[in-house]
Amino acid sequence: MSALFKSWLAILTCCLLLWTGSARADKCIETYTGGFTSTQVECDTLCTGGPLTGGLAGQLSWRMDSMEATDDPNVVKLVGVNTITTADGTLSGTDYTIWNLATGQFIDFTVIDTGTGAFEGVRGTLIISGTFDPVAGAGTSNYIAILKLP
Repeated sequence: MSALFKSWLAILTCCLLLWTGSARADKCIETYTGGFTSTQVECDTLCTGGPLTGGLAGQLSWRMDSMEATDDPNVVKLVGVNTITTADGTLSGTDYTIWNLATGQFIDFTVIDTGTGAFEGVRGTLIISGTFDPVAGAGTSNYIAILKLP
């Protein structure tokens, strides 16, 4: 696990714990981890998708809403929507990504605010860290999701 991913994970876990600190006793926090293999998917902007393994086994699809340049010409900030579809239901939310186009490395943070099926009423975070080669249109990464279940 990269140092950047560990730093983001520590910060986000602290934020989630503060956010859930006032939660009622009937709420449950669950952590899910696994891998994600992504490929570029045809769409009107930039889209990716592919299988998730591990705790949220299923499919993840991502659609970019905006891309913004940074001070580093190789690094862009992306905003989009992640949707995870599992056998038990779906999760989705706004996604924020920092992506180095030269190395392919990225870190991605999703605020989960919508769920269906077993995930109805779920709130939480999804962090994905890995590489996505913009030329090949493919990547591999790992994820951790921290969800507050109703």
